[in-house]
Amino acid sequence: MIERVVLTVALKVTDNEALSALEALQTKMGMADSIVDLAREVQWELDVEADSPESALRVIARIVERTNVFLNPNKHRSTMASVPHGYDGLDDDEVAILVTDRDGAESMAAVAAASRIGITGLKKASRRIRWRVRLAEAPSPGDPGLLPLIKRIGVASDRGTGLLSNPHSQTAFVAFPWGDEKPLDA
Repeated sequence: MIERVVLTVALKVTDNEALSALEALQTKMGMADSIVDLAREVQWELDVEADSPESALRVIARIVERTNVFLNPNKHRSTMASVPHGYDGLDDDEVAILVTDRDGAESMAAVAAASRIGITGLKKASRRIRWRVRLAEAPSPGDPGLLPLIKRIGVASDRGTGLLSNPHSQTAFVAFPWGDEKPLDA
């Protein structure tokens, strides 16, 4: 049976890329009244051949311990879960913008690295960036201005709009704290 594990990886130290993006959004794009903070995480969705979710978590833990494919333990912290939702762990005042490169080359490299160390249970690996956007006010499902704001933050459609994804080479989704996920089309 195939079980899915989500490995979330973040820097232990200050993430200068996230700070730079926050500065650009707040100052250069004029969203300081809307965006309070921004954090960046790498999420791996890993399909593992295993008897149970617990067994799949153990397989991924072995791969993480024996390779540097997913993280460097000296500079990253990580969590693992068997629930692959982009909204997991979001605070009430956060949304997540999930950005995936369309080429997916890292998937084959991750599976090959696991195979080289003798672990054959990893069948597929997909990588995405999860931008956690802390808003000035908690979002609500009925707010008509919410999705346009998220698109202004997340999808680069011209020089003055969007920052976190390039619609020509990436796909982007927004995940809300109440469990809804929507694609962000340019």
